[in-house]
Parts: sequence; C-alpha cells; structure tokens
Amino acid sequence: MGRIKNLWLLALFSLLIPVNLQAADKTESEETYNLGEVVVTASRFEQETRKVPANVSAITREDIEDSNAQNITDILKHETSVTVSDLLGNGKTAQVDIRGFGETGPYNTLVLVDGRRVNEIDLSGTDWSQIPLEQVERIEILRGSGGVLYGTGASGGVINIITRTPSEKFEAKAGVSTGSYSMHKEEVSLSGGAKNFYGSIYGINSSTDGYRDNNSFNKHDFGGKLLYDASDMLSLRFSGSSHKDDYDLPGALTKAQMDLNRKANFNPLNNGESEDSYATFGADLDLEQYGSLLMDVSYRDRSSNERYPLTPYKSEIDSETWSLTPRYTLDADIFSRSNKLIAGVDLAWTDYRQHTFNGPLLTTLSGLSDNQRENIGIYLHDELSFTDSLLLTFGARTGKVKYDLKTIDLAFGFAPLDNSTTEREEAWEIGLTWLCNDQTSAFIRANQSYRFALLDELVFWNWPGITIKDLEPQVGKHYEVGIRHSFLPGVRTAVTLYHADIKNELFYNPLTFENVNHPATVHEGIEFEANVDICKHLAFHGNYSYESAKLDKAPFENNRIPSIPKHRANLGFEIRNLLPGITANADCNYVGSRYAISDWGNDDGELDSYYTLDLKVSYKRKMLEAFVGVNNITDKEYSTYVVENWAGLNYYPAPERNWIAGLKFTY
Repeated sequence: MGRIKNLWLLALFSLLIPVNLQAADKTESEETYNLGEVVVTASRFEQETRKVPANVSAITREDIEDSNAQNITDILKHETSVTVSDLLGNGKTAQVDIRGFGETGPYNTLVLVDGRRVNEIDLSGTDWSQIPLEQVERIEILRGSGGVLYGTGASGGVINIITRTPSEKFEAKAGVSTGSYSMHKEEVSLSGGAKNFYGSIYGINSSTDGYRDNNSFNKHDFGGKLLYDASDMLSLRFSGSSHKDDYDLPGALTKAQMDLNRKANFNPLNNGESEDSYATFGADLDLEQYGSLLMDVSYRDRSSNERYPLTPYKSEIDSETWSLTPRYTLDADIFSRSNKLIAGVDLAWTDYRQHTFNGPLLTTLSGLSDNQRENIGIYLHDELSFTDSLLLTFGARTGKVKYDLKTIDLAFGFAPLDNSTTEREEAWEIGLTWLCNDQTSAFIRANQSYRFALLDELVFWNWPGITIKDLEPQVGKHYEVGIRHSFLPGVRTAVTLYHADIKNELFYNPLTFENVNHPATVHEGIEFEANVDICKHLAFHGNYSYESAKLDKAPFENNRIPSIPKHRANLGFEIRNLLPGITANADCNYVGSRYAISDWGNDDGELDSYYTLDLKVSYKRKMLEAFVGVNNITDKEYSTYVVENWAGLNYYPAPERNWIAGLKFTY
C-alpha cells in the first residue's frame, strides 16, 4: 500500500509541471504529436482521447488484421489491465476482467456492441462467439467505472465493440482459412450504396475440433446493416444478425491428470448449443443549433441448452430482451466557453425462462422458472471548457432494477418461489483534464459505480424453500490520475494510477455455498502504455499493469482476491513493407502468478506465471492477401482458468503451439 501511495504523490506532483520536450531544432509546425484518436465510449459522443479524464484506448481494424486473433477475446488479452480466462480455448465461455475483479470480472465489465448491452442477466456472462471478429471495425476500452453513462455492471470498465459500417463504395470480400485442430473458416461479405442508401451483408462459417478431446466448436453467422439518410436532418439505421453454434464441454482436469495427458477428457458426452439473434432500429435527428436527438430500439432472442448425461442433467434457457435508449446531445457554447451535454434514458426488459431435466434420457422435468427483469437508468453528462486547456467533466445517474421471480422445483420438493425485489442506486462522476500542450495532457477523476445482483446471485436454494437472497447493491468509490505524453513525434506514452474502495462487493462464498456481499474490498494499480514508431517500416508497442486487489474485512481479511495476476505485460513489434507487400507482427504476452478461482483463503499457493509468443506474416498485393501465423511459438504449457473446490485444483489446459493460414480476396 505504501508503494502505491508514493506513486500517487509522484503522479499528482507531475500534474503541476508543464512538460515540453520538443527538439530544439524543430518548430511546432514541423512536427506532429499524436496523443490518441477519437473515441465514443467515454462520453457517448465523439471525443479526442487526449480530452478524456480516463484511460481509454482503441483497437483498430488494422490491429485486428495484423494479429492472429480468431475471436475478440484473443485480441483483448494483449490489452492493458485486461485479464482473459478461457475455459474451452475458443472464446465462447471466456471470462474478461478489467482492473482486477477476478471471478466476478465478467459481471463488473460491461460489454457493448454498437452501444447495445450484451451481458446476460445471469452468471453466464458474455457469449463472445456471438460477435464475428471479421465484422468488427474497432474495439474501444474504457478502464475504470463507466457507471454514469452505462449504469450497472460497469465497475471495472466498458468494452464497446463497433461493427463495420457500409458506405457508397462497393466492396466484395471472400476468404478461407485453415489451421491446427482441423480448423477451417469461410467468409463472404458485400457492401455498398447509392445516393443516400447504404447496405452490407455477410455470412461466416467456422469449425474446429479444438485442442482437447471432446472440444469441438462449430458456428454460423449471418447479418447485415442498412443506412438511409432521409434528409439533411434525419438518418435511419437498421442492423441485425443471426448466430448459431454447437460445442463440446471437455471439463476440468486435476494436476495429475493434466501431467499425464493435457488433452484428456473424462466427460465425453457433455455438449451444448445456442442460438442468438438481434435486430436494432436507430434514428438520428439533427436539430442544428438546438442539438440532436438519437434513439435505438433493440430486440434480442437467445436460447441455449447444455447436456451432462452422466450427471444426469440438462438445462434449457430462453431469453428475450427489449431495450430503448433515447438520448439528447447539445454542443453549444456557454458564456463563450465550449460545452457538450448529453442526457438520456436507458430502458431494458428481459423475459428469462429456464427448464431443467434429469433422468436416464434427460426427459424428466425437474425444475422450471419464469423470471422478468426491468432495468431503468436516467443520466446526465457534461463537458465544460473552463479555458482552452482546462476541461471539467461531471455527471450523474439514477438507476433501478426490478426482478419478478417464479421458480418451481419438481425433483426435491423445495417450496416454490413467487416474489419480487426492487433495488435503486446512484452513480456520479467528476473529472478534470489539463491539455498542457500539444505533447502532454493529464487528468484526475473521481466517481461512484454500482452493480445490481444478477439473477443467479439472487435465487437461493435452501430447505425447505427457494428464497430471494437479501443482497445489497455493490457500490464503489473510484479515484484515478493519469498523464499522456509524446516525447517525440511517433513516441507516445501514458501512465495511469487508480484506487477503488468497493462496499458490499458481490461474490460467491465457497464456505457457505451462496452468493453474498463482502463488506469492503480495495482495488488499486498502475497502468503504463507506450507506442513507438521507429520509422515507416518498424514500430513497437507495449504495456504493463500492476493490480492489487484485497479483501479489507472479514471473512478472508487481507487476502488477495483470487484469479487476479499482480503483474501483466505485453510487448510487440511490427515490420511493415520492408519487403514490398510483406508485414510481420509479433506479440509476447506475460501473465503473472495468481491464486485459483474460489481460493479466497489463499490456501493452495499461487499458480505459475506464464508467457506466450505469437507471430504472423502476411502478404498483400492489390486485391489478394495471404497470411500465416503461429501462436504460442515456444510451446508453453499453461492454463488461463484454474478453479479450487473440495477436491483441490481443477485445470482447463490452454492450447500448445498451433498455427493458422489463409487467403482473402477483396474487390
């Protein structure tokens, strides 16, 4: 704690010192310093990253194409303060954690697709396979609470996945790829427009046997977008997609089993499948000097089932979600000073139905539930320029969630549940950004976040009946300070320090077998990022994060929160067009030691740290691209997901060395 406090003092002191490291023999007009780009996630309108009082970054389409990533979590694992734990090795059930929440990271990290929430209302988290990487234009990451603009579940951060948008230019793409574990993928897309109407359509099919036995994964995606500029003032948008998949569930291995055969599987019949479709209609009305009105209406229909014949157990889940997000923005001066205001309402209704079965043929109905959740949030966010170099950001939100829960147990005779519960909470934010000069900007921010309990956390099965747990909303006080500095053109760095005091943090207590509130936890850390363009042919990038997350009161007082590595680092380089058309990229990712999931007592010792090294070489000429990549070149044996239970540690082994290659054609 003392080391963190000293670094906080150093960072605060540095904010008081104007930094100007321009070369003496260069004038400002001769050099271009770039402290970032434009993002939308931090304010829900376009804003330069240098003006945002938070650590926010963007993964571009070029970054995605230069990587070996086969799904979104593959590329997220290289990002600052982002920890990815993947059970199956294909991204579907991967858990993504920002700023050290561990096992509950997926429920404290809000995931958006074009601003639409995709987190589930139960403990299943985000199904990352529903979002084809091929259709992603950019991924924006807001580290730290986004509670004012996004409400519940944004305590650790926000990931906004922005999909590709059609334009007038006609474009046709087709591609095939293959790789280890009988992997193959086929993709095709069309995009174009005329006058004020634009559209796109895509189809993707992929399949793999997976690294382990009984680890196959097959998925099919189809979707598109339509844009229509009805007038100079009105624009209309429509997008939709359909996703289907089926997958095997190889299960965990003990240390002895893994040492004998990392690919082994002792659950040969376990499998599942899911279908996920959505449709979104949006309208943007430009009122000129009076601001603008924006609205999105979305519908999502998701179904899934998983089968465990040897248990025997089967679960079927169907959920439907409607959401409505009207908002008003105004970019107008106040007393001759620039001011940007956004105010809005977020409404969402989910109908969640689950049926469970047992018996030899998995046909005996053992339980059923029909639950509804209503989520409402009202917010206001403002950015005011005190001077040309000093920006004030502030905002507030009030949120409410209501659950209507009906659950019947037919197997063991638990008394049924038929009850409702409602919770309310508030979030606020205040931040200052100092644009010191073209090379340097600094910020300081304080805010409050909240997280309402999820469906599975609320329902408690305890003889003689099923009850609603009396859980308080999780509330966090967050503080952070950061500096962005460009030492020279092409040399960009950023340092952020953060501290969060969480009250009533929601977590699963393995001693009592129930979800509870922990009285107090402390999360703090340091984030460092650097991008260096050596020349037009060579560039380096890297990041390092230190995370300390501890339980501040009993039970488990002073213990580290499991599944959070203290140290994470990434280092990579890119060689572009040193030979005509050839690009080479390499990434080394390091994850430090941590305790296994559910090891709240810190009893089983720390898991080994690990690193992976990935390399990709691609060749582009006119309309053709060919590429080959190798992941985990050094053939490291590691596990990103390890769980403690009564029998000890259970491992989900990650893939060893593997490769991918493909061809893409663009017209």
